Amino acid sequence: MKQYRIGAVAKLTGLSVHNLRVWEKRHSAVQTERTESGRRVYSEAALNRLKLLKACVDHGLAISSVAGMSDEELRETLTEFGRTEPKPVARRPAIKVCLVGSEVLPTMEQTIRQYLNNSDLERHQDLGEFEAQYEGECYDLVMLDVPSFSAAEAQQLGAFIKTLAAQQVVVFYRFARQQDVTYLRTLGVRTMKAPVDRIDLHSMLSELANPEQKSARILPMRRPPSRQFSDQALIKAASMSSSIDCECPHHMAELIKSLVAFEKYSAQCQNKDKAGEDLHRHIHVRTAEAREIMETLLQSILEQEGIDLNLVEA
Repeated sequence: MKQYRIGAVAKLTGLSVHNLRVWEKRHSAVQTERTESGRRVYSEAALNRLKLLKACVDHGLAISSVAGMSDEELRETLTEFGRTEPKPVARRPAIKVCLVGSEVLPTMEQTIRQYLNNSDLERHQDLGEFEAQYEGECYDLVMLDVPSFSAAEAQQLGAFIKTLAAQQVVVFYRFARQQDVTYLRTLGVRTMKAPVDRIDLHSMLSELANPEQKSARILPMRRPPSRQFSDQALIKAASMSSSIDCECPHHMAELIKSLVAFEKYSAQCQNKDKAGEDLHRHIHVRTAEAREIMETLLQSILEQEGIDLNLVEA
């Protein structure tokens, strides 16, 4: 009689390992068996039942409302939706993961494997070994276990991370200066301080295992947006406070002028301070994005008031 382990069932049904356990323990949705070593296994009948349950849930039914149904009742329920068989599960390509280090990661490796059960997992003992063997491979996720790092080591680590072909890089650490951690974040790296919060770890792994979920990680930096108002236009907007009911154009124009000035200043810092070049580039881009938001709000106010700055005398 054919039997399946939980990882295989997760792949064949499209359910996470966590959901499979909850459906069994909390809802008694399916019966499983145990091997002599205590591992959970599923029969062919249990696998088919899970596919039916998954199809019902995909149609919007709560697992609590269908868990007690027989297989025949589940099929009848699906028939009402115009489908007698569950949809085939679209298999996602394997997630390529690289784990580097031996201090923090080993305690989390089992959790990582459970969430990313279809992953192609690569393991390196330490960062030096990984750097020596890395030849440009592409990864979906690289987890770097770096117990502590100084300012100089953060710069070296950042330089290496820039060479990695990875969709996401996570650095686990115990001791480091906050400014050095911030520097890594400006590169789009997610940092986690040990002991790692399990909720944060589960959230991150869930995002990777389910790409349709929106990720909370830092987005790659883009080029600074272009200015919407010239210096002359801002002077005009700032001088209009007496001509309309509120002084929003005046205050917003002054804010934009300040942001423009700081934007120029941060660009100069970026060119002068090579050690903090990435940090200052991050500050420059984010300042420009703040300026763009304020410009959009100012434009909305001007349109609401029917004001065209091109027609306003200086």
